[in-house]
Amino acid sequence: MHPLLMPTFLFALLFYYSPVITQPINSKAANYLLLAVFITTFLLPMVSITALRFSDFLHKGKLNAFSIPRRKDRVIPFFFTSLFYIITTYMFFSKFKVSQVLVIILAAITLIILSVSLLTLFIKVSAHSASASAFIGFLLGLGLKYPQEKLVWPLLLILLFGGLVMSARLYLDTHRPVEVLIGSVLGLTLSLSSIVLFL
Repeated sequence: MHPLLMPTFLFALLFYYSPVITQPINSKAANYLLLAVFITTFLLPMVSITALRFSDFLHKGKLNAFSIPRRKDRVIPFFFTSLFYIITTYMFFSKFKVSQVLVIILAAITLIILSVSLLTLFIKVSAHSASASAFIGFLLGLGLKYPQEKLVWPLLLILLFGGLVMSARLYLDTHRPVEVLIGSVLGLTLSLSSIVLFL
């Protein structure tokens, strides 16, 4: 349930479980697009964040590549990640011939990441909560626009896993309740409204 993997999971769900939403993309194109999403929204940001954390290790002598517990240490990696998402959204909008649904989803995800990045200047917003709630919002919005029973099961599953992830963030004391709440409201509101308003 890593936040950076959510776009890959969502696109895989749409491409292979409910392809009617992403038409006219065929299965071969879907494979390439999913690989592009995985590389640009997970792999490149993770490599960059790890490199940033490693350079921090060289200066401070402490390496913590996958966990960023302090708010002030999250600012640069979050904005760096936002840059990758902006580039990916631009590529999907201008270079690839994809459905409007995918572009709107990517633009909304980028907006969520930028919002979390900006809020991180002031409060340690839970990116896990924002991404899980965004996934829920996208499925709700797509269910309203493309009514089909198939989306009910993934929605129930992500509700369960999202709730577990948010509970785990609180249990592990990595976030305060208000930080989880802000992330949840932000992710759900931006994702659902982007589908309802722009699709």
